[in-house]
Amino acid sequence: MDGVWLGAGRDLAGVVETHLFGIAPNNSGSTFLMKALATCRQTWSLPLEGQFTFGFAGPNTEDRLRGGPVGVHLSGGLDSSCVAVLAARGLRRRGRPPPPAFSWLPPLHGLPPSEAHAPEYARIDAVCAREGLRVLHCQSLGVEDVVSAMRRDGAYPHVTFHDETVHRRAEEQGVRVLLSGLGGDEGISSNGRRYHAHLLLGGRWWRLAAECRAHERPVRLLARTALRLVHPRLPRKVDRLWRPRPPPHYGEHWLIDPAFARRVKPPSVEPNRAVGVRRTQLWWLLRQGHLSGRMEGEAASGALYGIEYRYPLLDRRLLEFALGLPPEQFRRGRWGRWLMRSATAPLLPPDIRWNPSKADPARYEPERDAFARALPAIRRAILARGEAMARARYVDVPRLLERLDTDRYLAWDRPAPIMNALQLLDF
Repeated sequence: MDGVWLGAGRDLAGVVETHLFGIAPNNSGSTFLMKALATCRQTWSLPLEGQFTFGFAGPNTEDRLRGGPVGVHLSGGLDSSCVAVLAARGLRRRGRPPPPAFSWLPPLHGLPPSEAHAPEYARIDAVCAREGLRVLHCQSLGVEDVVSAMRRDGAYPHVTFHDETVHRRAEEQGVRVLLSGLGGDEGISSNGRRYHAHLLLGGRWWRLAAECRAHERPVRLLARTALRLVHPRLPRKVDRLWRPRPPPHYGEHWLIDPAFARRVKPPSVEPNRAVGVRRTQLWWLLRQGHLSGRMEGEAASGALYGIEYRYPLLDRRLLEFALGLPPEQFRRGRWGRWLMRSATAPLLPPDIRWNPSKADPARYEPERDAFARALPAIRRAILARGEAMARARYVDVPRLLERLDTDRYLAWDRPAPIMNALQLLDF
């Protein structure tokens, strides 16, 4: 079985085996990728790791440039920007024009003036200017767009409203292959989740002390690390003690009809109890279900427009390489995603590489507002259908109608339970 093996023979204890990988974790520093023969050396060097990272990432992206006209998703984030740059350079080497870049963000002229939105557009423009890409923003969302999306079959729960507009724009441009940066967070661009818990349990306290000193809030970091070892969700519960108390329905994930709920048991959401970066990566890759849901939803939605999604950062070779890296390559002090931030220095501007936030208000705020504006129209459609809805027996329709209120939704509500219920109903 192909796998990633770290260190000398005396260090090959505690092998973690899955149906994809055979991994022997240790921190000694030598790396050997069986059959791939990427590198074998005794010490870690960040410049060399960056070289080998893109020794994989470059071919992975170019392998996915075959076929029809290619486009790229571009959010201005680290992963999508990296894929866009590598795709543009790969196409240029083949004598092909650069790919059109599709942004989830609406056109800037369609937004109210806000300084909070400017950095997102500036990061996208910086990548496009560097590689000669043409950016195509998705159209502003209307009430009909939201109602149409909610009436679609609920088999695509991970597809957003803006995905539809991107697909339409891509079809207009004749694009048949769309490259996405999905999967970076779970692999090569991991933020080093549970690294500090790994140091604490492993007795590497001097290293943990150094990490805390480099962190902007060391006491909070150490407290959260200890609380998470007691229970994975305990830090979040403690955080809520200092926040305004939400209404009782805020934490509800279900709007299931009570009679139907008594006959079936909704699946419980298992917390991530893994300790250490590598085990956490495996949990997100293989057990959490987010990646498979996104890929299935995008594949089904894109197919309606003749578009095939491809994911260079989910290439098996790159994942195996990422899972073989020592955990300290992913986190340094306050900075997660350390290796990816450092290794992309030849590719991306510093504003993208060292952006500490993944917040995307220029995308999510218009999407939230559009959904809120559509709630009255959706409520009227449900009332008009009434008992004609064949799937109404599975949903607590009275409670759902209470929550289809614009002011209530903008003040407190969570979109996921409402969207799941609406996509199930045949209204």
